[in-house]
Amino acid sequence: MSLILSEIVSFFFLIFLGVLLQKKFDKPSRKNGLKDYILNIALPTTVFVSLLSINVQKEYWLYPLVGIIFDVAILICSPFLIKISGLSSSRKKNTLFLLLPSFAPGLSCFPIINEFLGNEALAKASILDFGNKLFVLLFLFLVAFQLHKNKIQPYGKISKKPLKTIFKNVIREPINIALFLAFSLIFLEYNYENLPNLLISLTDKIKNTLTPIVLIFIGLSLVINKKSIAEIIPILFLRAGLSLFLVNSILLVFGRHSTNDSILYFILALSSASFWPISHMTFINALEKNLGQKNNTFDIKFALKFLAYSLPFSTITILILMTKDEFLRNTNYLFLISLLFILFGVSIKKYFFILNNKEI
Repeated sequence: MSLILSEIVSFFFLIFLGVLLQKKFDKPSRKNGLKDYILNIALPTTVFVSLLSINVQKEYWLYPLVGIIFDVAILICSPFLIKISGLSSSRKKNTLFLLLPSFAPGLSCFPIINEFLGNEALAKASILDFGNKLFVLLFLFLVAFQLHKNKIQPYGKISKKPLKTIFKNVIREPINIALFLAFSLIFLEYNYENLPNLLISLTDKIKNTLTPIVLIFIGLSLVINKKSIAEIIPILFLRAGLSLFLVNSILLVFGRHSTNDSILYFILALSSASFWPISHMTFINALEKNLGQKNNTFDIKFALKFLAYSLPFSTITILILMTKDEFLRNTNYLFLISLLFILFGVSIKKYFFILNNKEI
Protein backbone atom coordinates (compact mmCIF):
# COMPACT_ATOMS: atom_id res chain seq x y z
CA MET A 1 0.00 0.00 0.00
CA SER A 2 1.40 3.41 -1.01
CA LEU A 3 2.16 6.08 1.57
CA ILE A 4 -0.61 8.39 0.31
CA LEU A 5 -3.16 5.58 0.31
CA SER A 6 -2.13 4.59 3.85
CA GLU A 7 -2.64 8.19 4.98
CA ILE A 8 -6.09 8.33 3.36
CA VAL A 9 -7.14 5.02 4.93
CA SER A 10 -6.06 6.37 8.34
CA PHE A 11 -8.18 9.47 7.66
CA PHE A 12 -11.22 7.27 7.05
CA PHE A 13 -10.54 5.40 10.29
CA LEU A 14 -10.57 8.72 12.16
CA ILE A 15 -13.93 9.61 10.55
CA PHE A 16 -15.24 6.17 11.56
CA LEU A 17 -13.97 6.80 15.09
CA GLY A 18 -16.06 9.95 15.13
CA VAL A 19 -19.12 7.92 14.11
CA LEU A 20 -18.47 5.49 16.99
CA LEU A 21 -18.22 8.42 19.42
CA GLN A 22 -21.54 10.00 18.41
CA LYS A 23 -23.32 8.76 21.55
CA LYS A 24 -20.62 10.31 23.72
CA PHE A 25 -21.20 13.66 21.98
CA ASP A 26 -25.00 13.55 21.96
CA LYS A 27 -25.23 16.98 23.61
CA PRO A 28 -24.81 19.87 21.11
CA SER A 29 -22.52 21.75 23.53
CA ARG A 30 -19.91 18.96 23.35
CA LYS A 31 -19.81 18.93 19.57
CA ASN A 32 -19.82 22.74 19.44
CA GLY A 33 -16.86 22.76 21.83
CA LEU A 34 -14.83 20.72 19.33
CA LYS A 35 -15.91 22.99 16.48
CA ASP A 36 -14.94 26.10 18.47
CA TYR A 37 -11.49 24.64 19.16
CA ILE A 38 -11.01 23.88 15.45
CA LEU A 39 -12.20 27.25 14.14
CA ASN A 40 -10.77 29.49 16.88
CA ILE A 41 -7.48 27.78 17.75
CA ALA A 42 -6.31 24.86 15.57
CA LEU A 43 -7.11 26.34 12.12
CA PRO A 44 -5.78 29.87 12.79
CA THR A 45 -2.60 28.43 14.33
CA THR A 46 -2.02 26.14 11.32
CA VAL A 47 -2.56 29.02 8.89
CA PHE A 48 -0.19 31.23 10.94
CA VAL A 49 2.55 28.59 10.85
CA SER A 50 2.06 27.91 7.12
CA LEU A 51 2.35 31.57 6.11
CA LEU A 52 5.50 32.13 8.17
CA SER A 53 7.06 28.95 6.75
CA ILE A 54 7.03 30.06 3.10
CA ASN A 55 8.22 32.92 0.91
CA VAL A 56 5.13 35.00 0.15
CA GLN A 57 5.02 35.99 -3.55
CA LYS A 58 3.45 39.14 -5.02
CA GLU A 59 0.95 37.07 -7.01
CA TYR A 60 -0.59 35.80 -3.76
CA TRP A 61 -2.42 39.12 -3.39
CA LEU A 62 -4.58 38.14 -6.38
CA TYR A 63 -5.84 35.01 -4.64
CA PRO A 64 -8.73 36.68 -2.73
CA LEU A 65 -10.01 37.95 -6.07
CA VAL A 66 -9.88 34.39 -7.45
CA GLY A 67 -12.02 33.22 -4.51
CA ILE A 68 -14.61 35.97 -5.09
CA ILE A 69 -14.81 35.30 -8.86
CA PHE A 70 -15.40 31.59 -8.27
CA ASP A 71 -18.14 32.31 -5.68
CA VAL A 72 -19.87 34.69 -8.09
CA ALA A 73 -19.72 32.06 -10.86
CA ILE A 74 -21.45 29.49 -8.62
CA LEU A 75 -24.02 32.11 -7.56
CA ILE A 76 -24.87 32.77 -11.22
CA CYS A 77 -25.29 29.02 -11.81
CA SER A 78 -27.30 28.46 -8.60
CA PRO A 79 -30.78 29.02 -10.18
CA PHE A 80 -29.97 26.22 -12.65
CA LEU A 81 -28.98 23.85 -9.81
CA ILE A 82 -32.08 24.77 -7.80
CA LYS A 83 -34.30 24.05 -10.81
CA ILE A 84 -32.72 20.62 -11.30
CA SER A 85 -33.06 19.87 -7.56
CA GLY A 86 -36.85 19.77 -7.93
CA LEU A 87 -37.55 21.63 -4.68
CA SER A 88 -41.04 23.10 -4.58
CA SER A 89 -40.80 25.16 -1.39
CA SER A 90 -39.85 28.80 -2.01
CA ARG A 91 -38.26 28.93 1.47
CA LYS A 92 -35.98 26.00 0.64
CA LYS A 93 -35.14 27.51 -2.75
CA ASN A 94 -34.13 30.80 -1.11
CA THR A 95 -32.11 28.89 1.48
CA LEU A 96 -30.32 26.90 -1.19
CA PHE A 97 -29.61 30.05 -3.21
CA LEU A 98 -27.65 31.37 -0.24
CA LEU A 99 -25.88 28.09 0.62
CA LEU A 100 -24.75 26.87 -2.81
CA PRO A 101 -22.21 29.68 -3.50
CA SER A 102 -20.89 29.67 0.08
CA PHE A 103 -17.73 27.68 0.78
CA ALA A 104 -16.03 26.67 4.06
CA PRO A 105 -12.66 25.15 3.15
CA GLY A 106 -11.36 25.48 6.72
CA LEU A 107 -13.22 22.51 8.13
CA SER A 108 -13.70 20.42 5.01
CA CYS A 109 -10.36 20.59 3.21
CA PHE A 110 -7.65 22.63 4.99
CA PRO A 111 -6.50 19.54 6.95
CA ILE A 112 -6.21 17.56 3.69
CA ILE A 113 -4.32 20.39 1.97
CA ASN A 114 -2.00 20.65 4.97
CA GLU A 115 -1.27 16.91 5.01
CA PHE A 116 -0.89 16.25 1.28
CA LEU A 117 0.09 19.55 -0.39
CA GLY A 118 2.12 21.23 2.36
CA ASN A 119 2.57 24.67 3.92
CA GLU A 120 2.75 26.70 0.72
CA ALA A 121 -0.52 25.27 -0.63
CA LEU A 122 -2.24 25.85 2.72
CA ALA A 123 -0.97 29.44 2.80
CA LYS A 124 -2.36 30.05 -0.70
CA ALA A 125 -5.67 28.45 0.28
CA SER A 126 -5.90 30.66 3.37
CA ILE A 127 -5.31 33.85 1.37
CA LEU A 128 -7.81 32.75 -1.27
CA ASP A 129 -10.32 31.96 1.47
CA PHE A 130 -10.11 35.57 2.68
CA GLY A 131 -11.83 36.66 -0.56
CA ASN A 132 -14.35 33.87 -0.12
CA LYS A 133 -15.12 35.11 3.41
CA LEU A 134 -15.70 38.66 2.20
CA PHE A 135 -18.14 37.31 -0.37
CA VAL A 136 -19.97 35.09 2.13
CA LEU A 137 -20.12 37.64 4.94
CA LEU A 138 -20.87 40.80 2.98
CA PHE A 139 -22.30 40.04 -0.43
CA LEU A 140 -24.44 37.07 0.63
CA PHE A 141 -25.91 39.18 3.43
CA LEU A 142 -27.06 41.70 0.81
CA VAL A 143 -28.45 38.81 -1.27
CA ALA A 144 -30.33 37.51 1.79
CA PHE A 145 -31.75 40.96 2.48
CA GLN A 146 -32.81 41.35 -1.16
CA LEU A 147 -34.64 38.01 -1.09
CA HIS A 148 -36.43 39.18 2.05
CA LYS A 149 -37.17 42.53 0.41
CA ASN A 150 -38.63 40.85 -2.68
CA LYS A 151 -40.98 38.89 -0.45
CA ILE A 152 -42.45 41.86 1.41
CA GLN A 153 -42.17 44.83 -0.98
CA PRO A 154 -42.20 47.71 -0.29
CA TYR A 155 -39.55 47.86 2.43
CA GLY A 156 -37.32 50.56 3.91
CA LYS A 157 -33.59 51.09 3.82
CA ILE A 158 -31.07 48.51 5.00
CA SER A 159 -30.23 48.98 8.66
CA LYS A 160 -26.61 49.96 9.26
CA LYS A 161 -26.43 47.93 12.46
CA PRO A 162 -26.23 44.43 10.86
CA LEU A 163 -23.70 45.67 8.30
CA LYS A 164 -21.50 47.01 11.10
CA THR A 165 -21.82 43.64 12.85
CA ILE A 166 -20.71 41.84 9.72
CA PHE A 167 -17.66 44.10 9.30
CA LYS A 168 -16.76 43.39 12.93
CA ASN A 169 -17.11 39.65 12.25
CA VAL A 170 -14.66 39.94 9.33
CA ILE A 171 -12.14 41.70 11.56
CA ARG A 172 -12.67 39.42 14.58
CA GLU A 173 -12.64 36.14 12.64
CA PRO A 174 -9.72 34.19 14.23
CA ILE A 175 -8.33 32.96 10.92
CA ASN A 176 -8.30 36.55 9.59
CA ILE A 177 -6.48 37.68 12.75
CA ALA A 178 -3.92 34.91 12.08
CA LEU A 179 -3.50 36.20 8.51
CA PHE A 180 -2.97 39.77 9.77
CA LEU A 181 -0.43 38.73 12.40
CA ALA A 182 1.46 36.52 9.95
CA PHE A 183 1.65 39.22 7.27
CA SER A 184 2.72 41.79 9.88
CA LEU A 185 5.61 39.54 10.94
CA ILE A 186 6.53 38.86 7.31
CA PHE A 187 6.62 42.62 6.68
CA LEU A 188 9.02 42.92 9.64
CA GLU A 189 11.15 40.19 7.94
CA TYR A 190 10.38 37.48 10.46
CA ASN A 191 9.85 33.85 9.53
CA TYR A 192 8.84 30.77 11.50
CA GLU A 193 12.41 29.91 12.49
CA ASN A 194 12.95 33.39 13.99
CA LEU A 195 10.14 32.97 16.50
CA PRO A 196 10.88 32.10 20.16
CA ASN A 197 11.36 28.37 20.76
CA LEU A 198 8.43 28.30 23.19
CA LEU A 199 6.07 29.72 20.55
CA ILE A 200 7.37 27.29 17.90
CA SER A 201 6.85 24.34 20.24
CA LEU A 202 3.35 25.48 21.19
CA THR A 203 2.14 26.20 17.65
CA ASP A 204 3.60 22.90 16.38
CA LYS A 205 1.66 20.93 18.99
CA ILE A 206 -1.61 22.77 18.24
CA LYS A 207 -1.05 22.41 14.47
CA ASN A 208 -0.63 18.65 14.82
CA THR A 209 -4.08 18.32 16.44
CA LEU A 210 -5.93 19.87 13.50
CA THR A 211 -6.30 16.90 11.15
CA PRO A 212 -7.38 14.20 13.67
CA ILE A 213 -9.86 16.49 15.45
CA VAL A 214 -11.44 17.72 12.21
CA LEU A 215 -11.84 14.16 10.90
CA ILE A 216 -13.36 12.98 14.19
CA PHE A 217 -15.70 16.00 14.10
CA ILE A 218 -16.79 15.01 10.57
CA GLY A 219 -17.61 11.51 11.85
CA LEU A 220 -19.62 13.06 14.69
CA SER A 221 -21.53 15.15 12.13
CA LEU A 222 -22.62 12.17 9.99
CA VAL A 223 -26.40 11.76 10.15
CA ILE A 224 -28.38 9.02 8.41
CA ASN A 225 -31.91 10.09 7.53
CA LYS A 226 -33.65 8.72 4.45
CA LYS A 227 -35.68 11.85 3.64
CA SER A 228 -32.74 14.21 4.14
CA ILE A 229 -30.44 11.97 2.05
CA ALA A 230 -33.00 11.92 -0.77
CA GLU A 231 -33.36 15.70 -0.66
CA ILE A 232 -29.82 16.91 -0.01
CA ILE A 233 -27.28 14.39 -1.36
CA PRO A 234 -28.35 14.84 -5.03
CA ILE A 235 -27.89 18.62 -4.64
CA LEU A 236 -24.40 18.11 -3.19
CA PHE A 237 -23.44 15.94 -6.16
CA LEU A 238 -24.77 18.58 -8.57
CA ARG A 239 -22.86 21.36 -6.76
CA ALA A 240 -19.62 19.34 -6.72
CA GLY A 241 -19.97 18.40 -10.40
CA LEU A 242 -20.60 21.98 -11.48
CA SER A 243 -17.72 23.32 -9.34
CA LEU A 244 -15.25 20.82 -10.81
CA PHE A 245 -16.47 21.56 -14.34
CA LEU A 246 -16.04 25.33 -13.90
CA VAL A 247 -12.55 25.11 -12.36
CA ASN A 248 -11.41 22.55 -14.94
CA SER A 249 -12.67 24.75 -17.81
CA ILE A 250 -11.03 27.91 -16.44
CA LEU A 251 -7.67 26.19 -15.86
CA LEU A 252 -7.80 24.68 -19.33
CA VAL A 253 -8.43 28.09 -20.93
CA PHE A 254 -5.53 29.71 -19.04
CA GLY A 255 -3.18 26.74 -19.46
CA ARG A 256 -2.79 26.23 -15.71
CA HIS A 257 -3.66 22.54 -15.66
CA SER A 258 -1.58 19.61 -14.35
CA THR A 259 0.16 21.64 -11.63
CA ASN A 260 0.08 21.44 -7.84
CA ASP A 261 -1.91 24.68 -7.86
CA SER A 262 -4.56 23.06 -10.05
CA ILE A 263 -5.02 20.25 -7.51
CA LEU A 264 -5.37 22.91 -4.82
CA TYR A 265 -8.13 24.65 -6.79
CA PHE A 266 -10.01 21.39 -7.33
CA ILE A 267 -9.88 20.57 -3.63
CA LEU A 268 -11.09 24.06 -2.69
CA ALA A 269 -13.91 23.80 -5.25
CA LEU A 270 -15.21 20.75 -3.39
CA SER A 271 -15.38 22.57 -0.04
CA SER A 272 -18.48 22.22 2.09
CA ALA A 273 -21.08 24.97 2.39
CA SER A 274 -20.38 27.72 4.93
CA PHE A 275 -22.03 28.23 8.33
CA TRP A 276 -22.19 32.01 7.83
CA PRO A 277 -25.30 32.16 5.59
CA ILE A 278 -27.27 30.66 8.47
CA SER A 279 -26.45 33.72 10.59
CA HIS A 280 -27.80 35.90 7.75
CA MET A 281 -30.96 33.77 7.54
CA THR A 282 -31.43 33.88 11.30
CA PHE A 283 -31.18 37.67 11.25
CA ILE A 284 -33.74 37.95 8.41
CA ASN A 285 -36.14 35.51 10.10
CA ALA A 286 -35.92 37.48 13.36
CA LEU A 287 -36.58 40.69 11.42
CA GLU A 288 -39.65 39.11 9.80
CA LYS A 289 -40.90 37.95 13.19
CA ASN A 290 -40.69 41.52 14.49
CA LEU A 291 -42.66 42.66 11.44
CA GLY A 292 -45.34 40.07 12.20
CA GLN A 293 -44.61 38.14 8.99
CA LYS A 294 -45.63 34.50 9.42
CA ASN A 295 -44.19 33.05 6.21
CA ASN A 296 -40.38 33.35 6.51
CA THR A 297 -38.03 33.86 3.58
CA PHE A 298 -35.66 31.09 4.69
CA ASP A 299 -35.92 27.56 6.11
CA ILE A 300 -33.35 27.37 8.91
CA LYS A 301 -34.00 23.67 9.67
CA PHE A 302 -33.31 22.76 6.04
CA ALA A 303 -30.13 24.88 6.11
CA LEU A 304 -28.83 23.06 9.20
CA LYS A 305 -29.54 19.67 7.62
CA PHE A 306 -27.79 20.76 4.43
CA LEU A 307 -24.67 21.73 6.37
CA ALA A 308 -24.76 18.50 8.38
CA TYR A 309 -24.45 16.54 5.11
CA SER A 310 -22.26 19.00 3.21
CA LEU A 311 -19.25 18.75 5.54
CA PRO A 312 -18.78 14.94 5.50
CA PHE A 313 -19.76 14.77 1.81
CA SER A 314 -17.03 17.25 0.82
CA THR A 315 -14.26 15.72 2.92
CA ILE A 316 -15.04 12.13 1.93
CA THR A 317 -15.30 13.09 -1.77
CA ILE A 318 -11.92 14.86 -1.65
CA LEU A 319 -10.29 11.90 0.10
CA ILE A 320 -11.67 9.44 -2.47
CA LEU A 321 -10.37 11.55 -5.37
CA MET A 322 -6.98 11.90 -3.65
CA THR A 323 -6.53 8.11 -3.68
CA LYS A 324 -5.96 8.54 -7.42
CA ASP A 325 -4.57 12.05 -7.63
CA GLU A 326 -3.75 11.53 -11.32
CA PHE A 327 -7.50 12.06 -11.89
CA LEU A 328 -7.00 15.62 -10.61
CA ARG A 329 -4.17 16.18 -13.11
CA ASN A 330 -6.00 14.96 -16.21
CA THR A 331 -8.43 17.31 -17.96
CA ASN A 332 -10.45 14.54 -19.61
CA TYR A 333 -10.82 12.56 -16.38
CA LEU A 334 -12.02 15.67 -14.56
CA PHE A 335 -14.62 16.54 -17.18
CA LEU A 336 -15.81 12.92 -16.97
CA ILE A 337 -15.93 13.01 -13.15
CA SER A 338 -17.83 16.32 -13.14
CA LEU A 339 -20.33 14.95 -15.66
CA LEU A 340 -20.75 11.73 -13.66
CA PHE A 341 -21.38 13.75 -10.49
CA ILE A 342 -24.11 15.77 -12.23
CA LEU A 343 -25.70 12.67 -13.77
CA PHE A 344 -25.45 10.82 -10.45
CA GLY A 345 -27.18 13.69 -8.65
CA VAL A 346 -30.03 13.72 -11.17
CA SER A 347 -30.31 9.91 -11.07
CA ILE A 348 -30.49 9.74 -7.26
CA LYS A 349 -33.18 12.41 -7.30
CA LYS A 350 -35.26 10.47 -9.83
CA TYR A 351 -34.70 7.19 -7.95
CA PHE A 352 -36.06 8.55 -4.68
CA PHE A 353 -38.90 10.29 -6.51
CA ILE A 354 -39.99 7.00 -8.07
CA LEU A 355 -39.46 5.17 -4.78
CA ASN A 356 -41.67 7.54 -2.82
CA ASN A 357 -44.01 8.20 -5.74
CA LYS A 358 -44.14 11.86 -4.81
CA GLU A 359 -41.99 14.99 -5.02
CA ILE A 360 -39.54 15.30 -2.17
